[in-house]
Amino acid sequence: MPPNVLIVDDEPSLNELFVIGLSKYGFETEGVLGGQECLELLNNHYRPDLILLDVMMEPMDGWETLTRLKQIDEVKNIPVIMQTGKNLTYKEAERFSCCIEDYIMKPITPKRCVPYITNTLEKVRAIEETINTALRAGYPEKKIFQLAQLYRTINVAKKLMAILEERYESRSPSADNQSYGPVEYADFLLRLQQEFEDLQKEINFTLGNLKHLSKI
Repeated sequence: MPPNVLIVDDEPSLNELFVIGLSKYGFETEGVLGGQECLELLNNHYRPDLILLDVMMEPMDGWETLTRLKQIDEVKNIPVIMQTGKNLTYKEAERFSCCIEDYIMKPITPKRCVPYITNTLEKVRAIEETINTALRAGYPEKKIFQLAQLYRTINVAKKLMAILEERYESRSPSADNQSYGPVEYADFLLRLQQEFEDLQKEINFTLGNLKHLSKI
């Protein structure tokens, strides 16, 4: 079965572009025009393999949609890629790096979006395989899931840092976010990495076979 991608964007023309465009590259696609419609569809037992979620929507924006779907046990593990033309802030990067798999800056075409989707699905499959291998070997379930989540969060947080550095360079973020900037975000990332290393040592298990995914 081809991967099923749910496109959530309140701009009808863009929504249709990605529904049709991604289907030409072998994906099953479904499109909805807002966050509420997305949640309603998921609550009706629709289970995509991945959600492509726009940030700038009304009345429910992408961040609120993401927050709500992560509160639903049955769908919270569906991988989500955010896409937007809006500048990311350092605070948003810290808050949501644990909830998403990637972040795409618009404008982007369906063709250019394909590698983001395929790489994300590959990463998710590899992590799931590693988790299952660890559990069969008798490693503690709670610690293994915690380790995998830290790996995913660090992977995304590093990508978001690259986006932020490219966007802001030597300039400061927006005025309402000046209290939290690159220094604080770098500290956040260091704390994650230290927690990850400490946990690997604690349970004597490494995610070595996932190292090749760090550059995706």
